[in-house]
Amino acid sequence: MKSKVKEILLVICVSYTILSMIAAAVNTIAGSQTSSLNSVMMLILTTISVSVLYLYYLLDRFSPLFTITLQYLIALAFAGIALFIWNLFDEISGDGYADFFISFTVFYVIGAAVFYVMTYFETKKMNELLRDIQTEKNG
Repeated sequence: MKSKVKEILLVICVSYTILSMIAAAVNTIAGSQTSSLNSVMMLILTTISVSVLYLYYLLDRFSPLFTITLQYLIALAFAGIALFIWNLFDEISGDGYADFFISFTVFYVIGAAVFYVMTYFETKKMNELLRDIQTEKNG
């Protein structure tokens, strides 16, 4: 359990760093700046996304489509709660809500794709290891 928490924290840190670098590049090109509140919100949303994606291991008894859909809905619900709380500190325009959910969805889907590809290769590696152990045991 402790190693899984360390893994999740590492993935959160790496993901947040990548997103921050992308935001810095986009802001440099656009000639704008990211506020401290936006940086904190990126960290919160990264934490939500990574944590929800790691629920996969608790939901793996369900079909992959159900699991992926449920994870997205849970992440979206937590992101909505975060947006509601954010609105208490900084007013959000009417179009800001739609922009927020579109942006969140795009980055979540990219992150989920990376997560599931990594999970696929990890599972494939474990299956090969298991096959090798069974071959040695039987042979």
